[in-house]
Amino acid sequence: MTAAIELIAEHGWGAVTTRLVAERAGLRPGLVHYHFPSVTDLLIDASLHMARTEYDTVMAEALAASGPAAITQMLTTIGAYTSTDPATVAMSEMMLAATRNERLRNELGRLVAEARAAMTAWFRDQGPSIDPEATAAVVLALIDGLILHRMIDPTLRAVNVTGPLLRAAGLTDNERADC
Repeated sequence: MTAAIELIAEHGWGAVTTRLVAERAGLRPGLVHYHFPSVTDLLIDASLHMARTEYDTVMAEALAASGPAAITQMLTTIGAYTSTDPATVAMSEMMLAATRNERLRNELGRLVAEARAAMTAWFRDQGPSIDPEATAAVVLALIDGLILHRMIDPTLRAVNVTGPLLRAAGLTDNERADC
């Protein structure tokens, strides 16, 4: 599955073949077919495993903190993602593939829903919030969008988005933050 993620990042989802994966992994193609009915199943399983690992890492680190420190931790973690990072590139390829593959869309949707539920619970624990579920959805979408935009325009890495993201999350006093 590691070989599949590397190849997705290098060549794109549609260019990965069983033969390429087997060659990269040092295996015979028949062994890959034995474990996965198709190259699509392999790519889905590998990318979902990678996505789960990334989401779990980011969410565990961020949600262990409270208040603004959690968002700052999340931004620090994603700050390491680049347009050449295999996991980041593979994740964007996977999201695009999810628009065309129902199984991938459903399973990725469940993963995103789990992350949103964890963040919703975290917002509830932070104290009064107008709508923890909507806030979690917006913050996660902003983070995902920020990752995508930084892949397309690396100059955005120099833009400090902490204040605006904290305001969007309702974790800072807007009047004080504008001073």
